[in-house]
Amino acid sequence: MIPAKVNSMRLPKIQSYLQANNLDGWLLYSFQNSNPLALSMAGLQSGGSRRWFLWLPAQGEPQWLIHAIESNTFVDVAPEMQGVKHSYASWKDLYAKLGQIVRSPDGRTPRIVAEYSPDNAIPYISRMDAGTKEMIEESTGAEILSSADIAQLTLAVLSPEQMDGHREAAKRCLDAKDAAYAFIAERLRNNQPLTEFDVQQFIADRFAAMEMDPATRCIVAVNGNAADPHYFPSAKRHSPIRVGDVVLIDLWNRIGKDPEACFADETWTAFCGNETPAKVKQIFDIVAKGRDTAVSFIQKRLDAQQPVYGYEVDDACRTVIAEAGYGDAFFHRTGHSLGWMGHFIGVNLDNLETQDRRQLIPGVMFTVEPGIYLPDFNFDNSPTPKGLGIRSEINCFMHPDRVEVTTLPVQTEVRALLA
Repeated sequence: MIPAKVNSMRLPKIQSYLQANNLDGWLLYSFQNSNPLALSMAGLQSGGSRRWFLWLPAQGEPQWLIHAIESNTFVDVAPEMQGVKHSYASWKDLYAKLGQIVRSPDGRTPRIVAEYSPDNAIPYISRMDAGTKEMIEESTGAEILSSADIAQLTLAVLSPEQMDGHREAAKRCLDAKDAAYAFIAERLRNNQPLTEFDVQQFIADRFAAMEMDPATRCIVAVNGNAADPHYFPSAKRHSPIRVGDVVLIDLWNRIGKDPEACFADETWTAFCGNETPAKVKQIFDIVAKGRDTAVSFIQKRLDAQQPVYGYEVDDACRTVIAEAGYGDAFFHRTGHSLGWMGHFIGVNLDNLETQDRRQLIPGVMFTVEPGIYLPDFNFDNSPTPKGLGIRSEINCFMHPDRVEVTTLPVQTEVRALLA
């Protein structure tokens, strides 16, 4: 759930956007905490057990519609969202009062935004069920458009303080990654048994020592296990790490206990031997080229003072991998929004799983993480193919005129840990 975030500058930004786009308002709705975006805008941790609405008009005060038995639930909302509170008891009362609140100033059909995404193109935004949408349309006569852009503008743009925390988290994650690979190398040199789960627990201990969340599980995956992008080792399910294996580590975390602190999210790959096999190098080079092409595509658009959209960046990266012959082995989006949730509510680099047509705007952060996943790949000419999964993940932050890679250094080769 998105934490409550009190920001006295939100309402003017919202109303400016609504006016500029000829919209009459933003209707936020939630039922039993079904809409974390609405909770965050309202400044609430919980929204009670009944349906509630918050109408943010293009001009004027916020208007609430809450059930008569839950007035105390909405006492401590964000100061700028206090507005006028209306109550309802029956469903008929609810329908009637929605029609009175959600209006255009000149009596025409209201044009409003809500947590609705046509064709469910952006699931992170699609928080309103079809029945509620039908009820709102019937009771208000409104034309409902998606709140995807305004939600990104008001909720996914990060503050300088949040970015400072992210950059420090990125450094600590890189330190934990380096320590983990050194731990693997030491164990292997000493012929000591080692598993993916051992390394995962080693990283958790490092996180705790660095004042990060030790309960955040990271991915440690060898060979074919890494061909499953969301493979997680556990105490019951894990594989040994041996000389000759390829080990992928994907780790993410943030600093302290602040619910609005921002995550870092990074993925690296190394080889447990003296010399990285040529086939592993080849696959990594393709992945790295796709990653770097995504970043350069964004920067070229900015240099030309042109907008850049999430789906386009995914296309640019994916084309590199497809032209190398591995398009079918790259079966997830190029990147996801990153913030105080690991998978955040801003623009994703995605034209595969969904079609994200949101613009990359200043202040948003995201991952770039292409991968190639080959469960039956033979990279060392062994009698039985071990399989291989390689992903390279960096984090990027959008400035008005440049895209910043915040997780430096960027991986440029698969290091041989025993060299």
